[in-house]
Amino acid sequence: MNKTSKWIRPLCMILLVIAVNFQANAGEGVTLKVMVEQEVVVVDDNGKKVTRRIEADTIVPGDEVIYTIHYLNRSSKPADNVFITIPVPEHTTYRSGSARGGDTDITFSVDGGKRYGRAEELSITPENGVERPATASDYTHIKWKFRVPLPPGASGAVSYRAVLN
Repeated sequence: MNKTSKWIRPLCMILLVIAVNFQANAGEGVTLKVMVEQEVVVVDDNGKKVTRRIEADTIVPGDEVIYTIHYLNRSSKPADNVFITIPVPEHTTYRSGSARGGDTDITFSVDGGKRYGRAEELSITPENGVERPATASDYTHIKWKFRVPLPPGASGAVSYRAVLN
């Protein structure tokens, strides 16, 4: 097995776990679809370089991937208290400042999803026993909590970037 193909199967397993986790946290009537993409630069028909997103089917250490979670309220009623939680997959590091999500409060966990806080509120105590501020490489989970109910038919996406270690 070569280095390139070695990450395809683990990535697929990570996505399966993430999809199950989302369904449990998204609220009644809200469906979710996870996409894992990479950005590539291509030359368009006019000879201009443009950046496009493509499905990340083969990644190697050092590659950046974009996790996008599309949501849709399929219910005929507003969905209240909606949040989406996603683990930062093993062997990846969250790209600092990359989480996006309109009308959401974005928080992070450094303890496997037990507690969440804003980036500047988090700290960890490593093996040396000296507490320090948490960094992006310490994040284990990301949570987007919607500030307002999602109206019937509302759709959108939240996302973040990570680098494969």
